[in-house]
Amino acid sequence: MPKICLCLTGTTIAQDLAALERFRDKVDMVELRADYLDPGELFHIRSFPEKAGIPAILTVRRRSDGGRFDLGEGVRLVIFGRGLAFADSDQRKNFAYVDIEWDFHIPSIQEAARTFGTRIIRSKHYMDGMPEDIDKVWRDLSARPYEIPKLAVNTKGLNDVNSVFRLFEGGTADKDRVVVSMGEYGFCTRVLAGRLGSMLVYASASGDGFEPASPGQLEPASLIDTYRVRDYSPEWNLFGILGGPAVIHSQSPTIHNSGFAELGIKSLYLPFPADDVDPFMALAKRLDLQGFSITVPFKEKILQRLSRTSAEVDAIGACNTAVRDGSEWIGYNTDSYGFSADVRRFLGVESLDGVMTTIVGAGGAARAVAYALKSLGAKACVINRSMSKAKRLAETYGFEWSGMTERAADLMERYNDLIVQTTSVGLEGGEDGDPIDWYEFNGREALYETIYTPPETQVMRRARAAGCRVSNGLGMLQAQAEAQFSLFTGKDYPSSIRRV
Repeated sequence: MPKICLCLTGTTIAQDLAALERFRDKVDMVELRADYLDPGELFHIRSFPEKAGIPAILTVRRRSDGGRFDLGEGVRLVIFGRGLAFADSDQRKNFAYVDIEWDFHIPSIQEAARTFGTRIIRSKHYMDGMPEDIDKVWRDLSARPYEIPKLAVNTKGLNDVNSVFRLFEGGTADKDRVVVSMGEYGFCTRVLAGRLGSMLVYASASGDGFEPASPGQLEPASLIDTYRVRDYSPEWNLFGILGGPAVIHSQSPTIHNSGFAELGIKSLYLPFPADDVDPFMALAKRLDLQGFSITVPFKEKILQRLSRTSAEVDAIGACNTAVRDGSEWIGYNTDSYGFSADVRRFLGVESLDGVMTTIVGAGGAARAVAYALKSLGAKACVINRSMSKAKRLAETYGFEWSGMTERAADLMERYNDLIVQTTSVGLEGGEDGDPIDWYEFNGREALYETIYTPPETQVMRRARAAGCRVSNGLGMLQAQAEAQFSLFTGKDYPSSIRRV
């Protein structure tokens, strides 16, 4: 099981120690990022290990390797020398580890470190993606006796992530090693560090001026409570959610992992930000995923990778759930169920018979909404930036349609009992703005926003200020996720932990 290492990026030693106190009960060791410290603080790093009271790593990372230090190698040598100035053999007062780059060789420091029990982590950083000769790179890096090899790659896509797993998974580590895939695409490697044989999983403090030392780092609480790194074993079943970069902010991992934990199911659910469908499918095969959710922009693109699809997927033309059946993938759509259940809760009705509704958008979410509205008896129109997509969706159900033109304004004057906003505009990590900023709310409308992060979007704030009833899509998320959970596990989602 990898140890959780808290990376401290404060500007003062006192700030770093205060952050450590906040997370002390959740971490195993700590990394002092001296490259983030104010210059005057560098004189005091020697006292840090004893004050920290847990094993500590000293790192002075150069800017070219993703750090902040740019004062030259001579100054960096002085800092290492000061930090590793061993006054005595009491290892509690010494750094347990020092992280030194591949090309930084100072025999006197290296010898002193070994003499006084400080282990050297020999790191190599690739900030522009996976090198072509990665196998040779790793052989050279791991060939040094007495040193811990560390490979850090800023992944540029899931092909890079697949290469990391290919290189490390399945074998037995004959010595300690550290493997880090930085960036949004490499997120899964942090949670699955144990599968890579990595002795560490890095975490970051938050708030009070702290920032992640590397893209993709999580707080210790998220690693432990949401992603169960203390419990996870490579024998567990894996599930996940496929999406664009914003999928990192999804609440689905919290919902599914809480359900697994409550029922004692040995499974784990992760977000997979993807650059394309094919690299994800290759990674899903390598990791032996048993099922995954699908969100924007892949709900339609995934269809051609499925062997069979449910009646809902066929009718809607979009898929949000895939379940493995041997070597095949079976597609389902639980979005329509989730929206139907939650919009009725929101409006306090069992039927939407005669409710005049505007659907904003014509993508995968809009397709599920249109399917549900037709089933519930609503009358609707579709407005969308792409008129051809609006027309195609609307004509499927006999709805009216328009592009974002004057006709859209006219339609919304008639179809405004309920407005359902299904586009990704306003989504955290996505396009900012209000997709219908030209529409003036009169206060009688009910606005349903399928987005749930952030909890309130610009259009929701504007509608609420006008006196409208508003709802985000958290309830829809919960309902559709519970349906997915049953498809994944064959069990009902535990009502005792339902959030909505």
